[in-house]
Amino acid sequence: MSIGIAEEAVGAQGSTTDRIVTALQRRIVTGEVPIGTWLRHGALAEEFAVSRTPIREALRVLAAQGVVTIVPNRGARVNGLSSREVREIGEVRGDLQALAAELAAERSTDDHLRRMNAAWEKFAKVLNSGRKTPADLGEMWAAANEEFHGVIVEAAHNRQLASTLGDLHRRIPRNLSFSGYAGHSHLLRRNLDEHLAIAEAITDHDPVEARAKMLAHCRGATQNTARWLESRAVD
Repeated sequence: MSIGIAEEAVGAQGSTTDRIVTALQRRIVTGEVPIGTWLRHGALAEEFAVSRTPIREALRVLAAQGVVTIVPNRGARVNGLSSREVREIGEVRGDLQALAAELAAERSTDDHLRRMNAAWEKFAKVLNSGRKTPADLGEMWAAANEEFHGVIVEAAHNRQLASTLGDLHRRIPRNLSFSGYAGHSHLLRRNLDEHLAIAEAITDHDPVEARAKMLAHCRGATQNTARWLESRAVD
């Protein structure tokens, strides 16, 4: 196997593992997979249509995060994440996202600004029309959210910042936030307005305002998600 092919294979393996980690993390955090559940290698490999290798790697990642405990010859047992942990991770992630916005306001190119400002256009039109189901809105919100924040981190041009944020996103999927907004159109509109305000500050190349808007947005999203998790725990 050539070096190029080997690197491509490793990259594909990594992306598959990341996809599985994100899917399992979301199920665990939302309670779809309850605390105490056993995750079996064979069953997961069949569900995700992959070999056991990426499953083992994904469970190792989750174990390193404290989300599961691996028991030899049995699989992995779900520990879960508390609303307190969500808040703690959110505090760190919020400050880093705010730094990314500050740097993006100073370093973004015309292409970055175009992509950032276009990220929410489709979602805004559909939200205002009221013609989509919550599930459809969720998919569109997730796509817009990933594009928006991804472009900002890219525009910050700081590889260490991007790497650290990537690790935090693997601990708590960024798109988990939608769970706390679903079914509440006024919260979705406020969330949209917050994103547009951040985009405006970055487009105006105002690093102070961009940082402040992003920090307030991330703190609000973290609190909203934590409260949603607490309400589910009560139920």
